[in-house]
Amino acid sequence: MDLDGRPLLLMVDENPDPVTPAVIRKHAEQASTKWDGSIVYVRTQVTAYNRKRLIAQRVPFIVPGNQMYLPEMGLDLREYFRTPPMATRRFRPSTQAVLIHLLLNHDQDGTTASELAPTLGYTTMTLSRAFDEIESAELAATDISGRERVLRFHASRKETWQQAQPWLIDPVKSRHFIATSPDGLRAGQDALSRYTMLAAPPLPVTAIDHQQWLAIRKDGGGIEPDDPDTAVGEVEIWKYEPRTYERAGVVDPLSLYLSVKHAADERLEQAIDALMEQVRW
Repeated sequence: MDLDGRPLLLMVDENPDPVTPAVIRKHAEQASTKWDGSIVYVRTQVTAYNRKRLIAQRVPFIVPGNQMYLPEMGLDLREYFRTPPMATRRFRPSTQAVLIHLLLNHDQDGTTASELAPTLGYTTMTLSRAFDEIESAELAATDISGRERVLRFHASRKETWQQAQPWLIDPVKSRHFIATSPDGLRAGQDALSRYTMLAAPPLPVTAIDHQQWLAIRKDGGGIEPDDPDTAVGEVEIWKYEPRTYERAGVVDPLSLYLSVKHAADERLEQAIDALMEQVRW
């Protein structure tokens, strides 16, 4: 390819997790010692945060069909941002856990990964990816304060929750009847009955993470889903760690809502409405 009469070298990044703009700049500089032409970074999607950093590093880049920054040609086409197709509008479980934690627990104007890490137990890399996804969904923006990246929502917490709906997932990976009573938080209709006037189900429902489920299976506490008569309870295996909020021993109301919102039962629908009315935004 040619760029303004000069040969063009494309640095195509197909990795699911992009490297930092500073590293891209370093690779481009190394390639330029053996390439007498223009070098352009190419990736299918770049977050607003990384786009700013690429431009600050003056790294030419192209997002096919979406964005282009070629300073050598005076081209700076950043004003158009394609909305991802609906099929791709789903957060990673860790991103959803971060978002829900912030919506329920964070009153400050902005937060950093170092503030979240002790509470959520995620690595800095995982939190950085969560910030990228929340920013890509246009729910928040990030900037740099000192040496840390700060995430700030555009709207109120309630409005952010409403805007986030297309991106959110059901936290429940699977459900099973069990022959033991595991440690965990009340979930499903059991939790809904503790938030509202809904009658409790016949068996307790407990939310656990995947590691807890593996331990139950190893100890022989899991039984087949088609044998509820000998069960002492039901477990939901969650895609992220279940967490409590305000009500001890019960999963948070936002994750609970996402796990039961498709219930085709008028009693449950009324209880779900009552649940959301209790959320303290």
